[in-house]
Amino acid sequence: MKRYLGLPLVALAASGCAYFSPRQTFVDPPEPPAPLENRYAGFEVPEQEERLAAFEDPALDRLRATSLSKFRSEEEFKDWIRATREAAEARGIGRPYPVLSAPPPTSDMTMAIGTPAPAAEAAPSQEVTVTASAVPGSADNPEITNNQKAGVDEGGIIKQIGQHLVILQDGRLFVTDLMPGGQPGLKLADRANVYRSSNEDTWYDEVLVAGRTILVTGYSYREEATEYTVLNLGEDGKVTRQATFYISSNDYYSGSNYATRMIDGKLVIHTPIYLVGRGWWDELDIPVIREWRQEDGDGFRERTELEDGRPLFSATDIWMPVQRTLKPVIHTVTVCDISGLTDAAIPACKATAIVGTETHEFLVTKDAFWLWMSPADEERERELRRGVPYPDCSAGPRPQLADIAPSALVRLPVDGAKPAVLGVRGTPQNQFSMDMDAGTFRAVLDWRHRDCDSWDSKDEADLTFFDVPLDALDEVFQDTAGGRYFDLPTPGASDYEARFTEKHLVYGAREGWGSWPPGEGETRDAGRAIIVPVDAPNQPVTVELTHDVIRAERAGPYMALTGYHDSKGLSLSLIDLRAEPRVSGTLKLKGRYESENRSHAFNSRIGADGAGLIGLPTVPRSEEAARWWWWSRSSDMSYVSASADGSLSEAGMLGATRRDPRLPSETGYTCEVSCIDWYGNARPIFTGGRVLALINSELVEGEVKDGKVTETGRIDLTAPLTE
Repeated sequence: MKRYLGLPLVALAASGCAYFSPRQTFVDPPEPPAPLENRYAGFEVPEQEERLAAFEDPALDRLRATSLSKFRSEEEFKDWIRATREAAEARGIGRPYPVLSAPPPTSDMTMAIGTPAPAAEAAPSQEVTVTASAVPGSADNPEITNNQKAGVDEGGIIKQIGQHLVILQDGRLFVTDLMPGGQPGLKLADRANVYRSSNEDTWYDEVLVAGRTILVTGYSYREEATEYTVLNLGEDGKVTRQATFYISSNDYYSGSNYATRMIDGKLVIHTPIYLVGRGWWDELDIPVIREWRQEDGDGFRERTELEDGRPLFSATDIWMPVQRTLKPVIHTVTVCDISGLTDAAIPACKATAIVGTETHEFLVTKDAFWLWMSPADEERERELRRGVPYPDCSAGPRPQLADIAPSALVRLPVDGAKPAVLGVRGTPQNQFSMDMDAGTFRAVLDWRHRDCDSWDSKDEADLTFFDVPLDALDEVFQDTAGGRYFDLPTPGASDYEARFTEKHLVYGAREGWGSWPPGEGETRDAGRAIIVPVDAPNQPVTVELTHDVIRAERAGPYMALTGYHDSKGLSLSLIDLRAEPRVSGTLKLKGRYESENRSHAFNSRIGADGAGLIGLPTVPRSEEAARWWWWSRSSDMSYVSASADGSLSEAGMLGATRRDPRLPSETGYTCEVSCIDWYGNARPIFTGGRVLALINSELVEGEVKDGKVTETGRIDLTAPLTE
């Protein structure tokens, strides 16, 4: 097709332009660029060296790109998958890779899901990177969640919109008015099902809010996708459904991290797509985003195929792996604008996808999504030469830098800029082991020998402090260790809890991964807390504790540590970080035991002078104190008062109404969907100077009198609605 230079004569005449050309000029368009070479067409991986681990074998170099680049075509991506599958099979790693089971998206499929290109011309594909969260302390949405980073609201089970609390339980939203009739109080304003049928096989886990918009996240096994339901809360506290959409994914559930974030009113999610078959999801379908449509009036629809949605990304949008990996995962970070969303269309979403390793942890900050990727255990395996002993993984010497398997740190900027990468060493245990502040990324790392797998634990953990300025990350990946590494004192046991503040890292440990209290007559060794100044990580301070450490949380100028010494009750200590770190106070809650392990189950209200209140759920019987993720029984809410000097005293308790779960509800309430509390069900809430507690299906209010929290009101969320 040829293109005219200048305007057609009719247009010139209509415009009144004086220009006239007796002859129109035709110019041949340039030849289209030749298609980029498929680097994996017919490619066969050279024979691998069994004495080398997969992460270091040069035979796999052609399967990665050490400078950030994308796959050139869908055919190249499919050929790369096949080549990687063959290399994995040759090593006996994983199960066979699936081959694309649906036609890959074409090159004209835009990444801007929900904003389709005009029919005449397809929109170009865009790359986007991200995170998300609500503005902390806004008038519409006060921050009532114990979030890790300011400005990044994490999906939880309770949020606030104006004078209403929105609670997610049993696949339903329970809305409580905190100012009924304009006066402080508690009144159930609405109860609305998020699910559409009692036959749904969906777990509803997290709720977020932005303005008056509510977003509920769940995982649907029927749809094999993450379900997002968008609702609106009216000024009268009534909930109306706006839209429901799905994004293809594996189950996102984590025992410690959260699937969703809200930043500046936009939803941000991380979805790992495993390329190694895992059980019943062996087929690799192109991930799509699609809306829900009701069919036949029963609230259900048949599982949607590719043509029912829009692809989340195309093969040419995927960043290639920078590491050698034979258990690759497509790490997808998606940001969706849910404001004003209706059921007329799916939301406008943008995604960034990068291939990385199966073993990973992520941190979300206000301006970036951080991904730390390490080789899986199978990718570490190798045959040692005769006479070379395996390391003693339970009690051997501290490994040297050369003994640590290489990892990759990836930064995906919120503003859509190109990702950046860095070769690193070590492995963070979870999101709380990482932090970014003041232009520096930091982490506390498990320092495990490359020949020791993730289940090998030393009696006393080897830990390392890591930091790196942000400008050290760039588009070129090197296997050498970037950043700085500082040996840290052992916490004295194998499993530990760690938290960062802007100025300190604090960590402490317990024996074994479990966090239940000792049995009757048993005692545990005194614990310790290590405080590391982030500006001087080679100058750590160790303080002695009277208990081990099962939780570490920020509380104003303190770090709060909970744990046990004996079976008599839970201990809580405060580390005062305002000057030279010290234990400012320790308190044992006799006969009380911590019942939940999520970070959101802890909260505090500490003033500028250091005085305030701490709340956490407890139970009276130690056999209920295992802190399992799926805790669905009732807890009480215990309160501890902190003085300005950091000393502690008991501040009372708001108790739960305990019922036999085997008996019918007194209110006639029945749970139909999502009836296990996978995120727990107890939360301390401090808002507008008020003290509240979500305790299973009750919302309780208290006030502080003479240093004690006493009950002033209670509502049963399962009770019938009243006008």
